[in-house]
Amino acid sequence: MTMRKSGTKKPSLKRSVSSKSFTVGIDLGGTKVAAALVDFEGRIVKETRRPTVPPWMADQDVRKATAAPTTARVRKHIEYVISAMGDAVEECIGDMKKSIDGIGLASAGPMNIDDGTLDYPTSFKGWKVVPIVKLLEENLRSRGLRYSVPFQNDAIAAALGEGWIGRAAGCNTYAMITVGTGIGSGVIFNGRPAQSGGMGSEWGHLMCNAPGISGDTENFYDRSVEGIASGTGIIRRAQKRGYKGSSTTELAKEAQAGNALALELFANCSEALASLLYSLSLGFHPEKFVFSGGMLKIKDLFLPRTISLYKELIKLKNPKFMADVQVAKLGTEAGVIGAAYLPHMVD
Repeated sequence: MTMRKSGTKKPSLKRSVSSKSFTVGIDLGGTKVAAALVDFEGRIVKETRRPTVPPWMADQDVRKATAAPTTARVRKHIEYVISAMGDAVEECIGDMKKSIDGIGLASAGPMNIDDGTLDYPTSFKGWKVVPIVKLLEENLRSRGLRYSVPFQNDAIAAALGEGWIGRAAGCNTYAMITVGTGIGSGVIFNGRPAQSGGMGSEWGHLMCNAPGISGDTENFYDRSVEGIASGTGIIRRAQKRGYKGSSTTELAKEAQAGNALALELFANCSEALASLLYSLSLGFHPEKFVFSGGMLKIKDLFLPRTISLYKELIKLKNPKFMADVQVAKLGTEAGVIGAAYLPHMVD
């Protein structure tokens, strides 16, 4: 499909940059701190990773921990993560301090971008409202790095990365959908993240199965796009119907072998994702959708049908809202590249 040309001129998002300018992007996730030194064309020059939960703090790992950590343990974990980010930045920069234009931070949430806080983040057990940006800036200053650190959620940062040098390069309005354990979404509208008051773009939680919800509010997650189409949601629904497995890889093999339940659940996944694309198309009129995430390794079970059904629905409503749909280019590097793009954005 030929990409639709936007009727709105894309605003300037970059400061003046030269071949000697670099930025550092930090991608803070539940299992790792990734950082990269990125040049003015979005190319990674150097990168490093560190665990967000070191072996000696295994009780802080949300994937394994059961008991709530003490306040002292939470404080120690926060201090470790801040130090790990500072160490990663310092390693990436090396002796190039004079060539650094800025440092950007992307993280899993929930968060408030304007306040620079992580607000009870699901990736870190026991954390409450943590002024992550302030703490990081203080740590960097202690290393002689005096920067105001722009902050963004990881889904939007990944979308910005794809818009900088990936599949959405040249687009003014587009959305990136991440299909993995959850459903992430990063919507860029007229060249800017679609957020207000530091929050927003949580379209993975769009309700797409509303009938009966007034009497079933405790199970509303199962009615959302994420509850139906994410890896977690698919397995959750499968187990409710007697499935004994625990991974989408196992369930995919069942579907490929013709198992009726597995085929039905992946069909439901396609329907939920198609409804998400349909809603975003009518709400934002994007030029392109870009898909990423861990479930793309089994994309043949849901993505072709998602695209087909989306096109069918949009044609019935109004074909002028049709957007191109592609698989992301940057893979797991989209987050750090997008974070490195944040210092180039202008208000």
